[in-house]
Amino acid sequence: MNSAESLIKSIQGLSASPGDLSALHGILKKAEDSLRNNWDVQLATLEELDPSIHSLGYLYLLEGLTRGSVSKGKTSGVVLLMARFINRCDAGQIRLASEKFVTLCKRFKDRVLELEDPLRGVAPLVSAVRKVQVSAKCLTALHPDCLQLCLEAKCYKAGFSILSDDILEVDQPRDFYLYCYYGGMICIGLKRFQKASELLYNVVTAPMYQLNAIALEAYKKYILVNLIHSGQFSNSLPKCASTAAQRHLKSWCIPYYEVGNRYNDGKISELEAVVVAHSSDFEKDNNLGLVKQAVASLYKRNILRLTQKYLTLSLQDIANMVQLANAKEAETHVLQMIQDGQIHALINQKDGMVRFLEEPEQYKTSEMIEVMDSVIQRTIGLSKNLIAMDESLSCDPLYLGKVGRERQKFDFGDDFDTVPEKFSMVSSLSQLRNRNSLSSSRSVPQRSLCVSSSSSDTLLAGGSSKEDERQSKASSKKEGDDSGDLKHWLDRNGLPPCKVLLKERPAHDQNHKPIHYVAASEDLQKGDVAFSVPDSLVVTLERVLGNETIAELLTTNKLSELACLALYLMYEKKQGKKSVWYPYIRELDRQRGRGHLDVESPLLWSEAELEYLTGSPTKAEVLERAEGIKREYSELDTVWFMAGSLFQQYPFDIPTEAFTFEIFKQAFAAVQSCVVHLQNVSLARRFALVPLGPPLLAYCSNCKAMLTAVDGAVQLVVDRPYKAGDPIVVWCGPQPNAKLLLNYGFVDEDNPYDRIIVEAALSTDDPQYQDKRLVAQRNGKLSQQVFQVRVGKEKEAVQDMLPYLRLGYMSDPAEMQSVISSQGPVCSMSPCMERAVLDQLADYFMRRLAGYPTTLKEDDALLADPSLNPRKRVATRLVRLEKKMLAACLVATVDLLNELPDTTISPCPAPYAPSLK
Repeated sequence: MNSAESLIKSIQGLSASPGDLSALHGILKKAEDSLRNNWDVQLATLEELDPSIHSLGYLYLLEGLTRGSVSKGKTSGVVLLMARFINRCDAGQIRLASEKFVTLCKRFKDRVLELEDPLRGVAPLVSAVRKVQVSAKCLTALHPDCLQLCLEAKCYKAGFSILSDDILEVDQPRDFYLYCYYGGMICIGLKRFQKASELLYNVVTAPMYQLNAIALEAYKKYILVNLIHSGQFSNSLPKCASTAAQRHLKSWCIPYYEVGNRYNDGKISELEAVVVAHSSDFEKDNNLGLVKQAVASLYKRNILRLTQKYLTLSLQDIANMVQLANAKEAETHVLQMIQDGQIHALINQKDGMVRFLEEPEQYKTSEMIEVMDSVIQRTIGLSKNLIAMDESLSCDPLYLGKVGRERQKFDFGDDFDTVPEKFSMVSSLSQLRNRNSLSSSRSVPQRSLCVSSSSSDTLLAGGSSKEDERQSKASSKKEGDDSGDLKHWLDRNGLPPCKVLLKERPAHDQNHKPIHYVAASEDLQKGDVAFSVPDSLVVTLERVLGNETIAELLTTNKLSELACLALYLMYEKKQGKKSVWYPYIRELDRQRGRGHLDVESPLLWSEAELEYLTGSPTKAEVLERAEGIKREYSELDTVWFMAGSLFQQYPFDIPTEAFTFEIFKQAFAAVQSCVVHLQNVSLARRFALVPLGPPLLAYCSNCKAMLTAVDGAVQLVVDRPYKAGDPIVVWCGPQPNAKLLLNYGFVDEDNPYDRIIVEAALSTDDPQYQDKRLVAQRNGKLSQQVFQVRVGKEKEAVQDMLPYLRLGYMSDPAEMQSVISSQGPVCSMSPCMERAVLDQLADYFMRRLAGYPTTLKEDDALLADPSLNPRKRVATRLVRLEKKMLAACLVATVDLLNELPDTTISPCPAPYAPSLK
């Protein structure tokens, strides 16, 4: 290229046919460096070209012209030139240099914003999006910039026009985040809250390895939009949200969680109080307007709730129930809701009565049929797109290369089949599981062990005790006495020499087999390695699912680790002697999820047996945990379909059809009693089932020995000397006795971590609630504060509660700070107020003690009975220890009452005293 004239001739002569354009593209690339440095030549050259005919050459020249900084005087002219080109250029030509066109358009957006005139850029960028977009399903790099300009210019309808297509192809994740975030804000501006919720949901649930600012801001708006649109708020994120989002989003959105929780309560005054308290946060986030809309929507939501209870109400009753000022405001809200189609009602103007009606839509009209048909057709289209994406991914070289790397990671060796040219994503997950099973088969050879049929009698869907014993004897005759012994099975399959053996003690119930436990086979000293179980004999999610990424995905979004492990063991148990884990599963069946006190978790107790825990908060925890297990059971099929059947041996056995809820609950409790929490390992390995671990190892609260992950194994280093034959104990972590009973079925009388909980809350009806809440926060307390009463520290716990309780009795803001920071039995409060505080606390402890059906003396008598049922014995131990802590708290409170200078003074009335529960 020698001159601008020859370049112009090339552009004019080679802009007609596709072949000429290809040659022109090559010429322009070679001339690109010289084009950057000649403003006058390019400006003159542009005037000789037609943007609609010579689009490719014009693009190169204009991109070079605008590359550097532009003076303010020329900015407006450059913007006009760029806008004219973007509007008139040929889409086919600019797609030959789409990256350069995108760069030019982004530069155009920046220049428009410099001029503080975003409206000038809206129409050109909307046109640019359509031109650079290969198909309506494709997200371009210009989508976010176009939506940003629409937001700046408040041209919401223009922005909404490019949100109507279903985006299925994304190149850069950041473009997708911004597209959905800006799109959500545009829909908020148009009051299209359902669409806004969908777009913001996409940001919150998009894959991310670490939290980003876009997702954080989107989640804040997502909470508020959901309140406005559906009146719903959940404390948990959507199940398909990434691990990073699950872990960190909530901690950054605490004010929004408070708004959501108060909204769910339905009390306008409490919601408004929270909004006032956090108004600075909402204003800083530019969300104060949304928050106010959420508050306003609560009135309508409360009216909507009334339609579910009443057929007729007066306007004044509606105003009173939803906390509106008068009947006129109620009428305004009702009329607006009727107009918006939120409710169906008639208002009688004579007597001010509102009659709520059923929805008139019968879904029979031609218009409704058209709507339904369009939805069905859209769903069919999405289904076809999903199938096409699955097929495309299955043939993607990058995906197949990833599968190949996983092959090396898990060392499948010769057992790993070659990857077929085309296979579905579902089958690939099943293959990962199959290959892992094959790998396990090499390290743990399968043997003909005793078989058990499916039954709910044992915890892992095995056979009955008598049947299991009969089959065990039959198997012993065939294979020798040690064929079903766990220790011999471990020895045969790679367990290094260790210093432990299995012993047994009789069970309380003669129908059950004796309990096995791990004991020292020789004298041990502190620091000795008792045993080391290789990873090939340890069950973790990474091993079960064959892929650490899949393991993290499943446990984060659908099931807990315990539920996944329980489901795996149920499937393995169903294989009988074909399962490589059968000796270990048989041992778990033998243990029946019992702790060393011969008691199962209360999750498996009958309703009558749960009455042993009456008065204890543990009873409510047991019922709550049981409900959680029910929810997990309902998710089993979802996970099964998602993973293409987790267990390749039975690919057509849907979990809820193969196993009843009772069997799953029994398996869950069994796994819960023996799972080990490994430290400093990946998420997919943190929960492990270790042969020779619990429940064969007894838990002890004052022991410091733990099962730890080392290179290629899980080992136990003892923390104390043992004589040969002594049972080995390990530490269960700093858990109170209530957790020990719920998780492992035992109570430790010498547990230094035992505690009870006292919950206190400032009265929200108190006119000075906000002042007191702020004082409490400045001193490290919350408006709803949890106090822990630790065993042996009851007096200190009572003294820790007093300043917080005193705060509820105060009316002078100047004294609140000194009151909450004071310690000891007497402070600057009047004697009558101090007595009222202590009386309230004493009454609370007496009420809790009265909630138990037995006294401490009666508990001692029960425990002295050697024939007492084991479940009742362990429950009695728990409630007895709780009552001892409560009684110690009561004694400490009474002692403080006796230290008051004048015992004749009556307690002051306290209409806004903090609540205790």
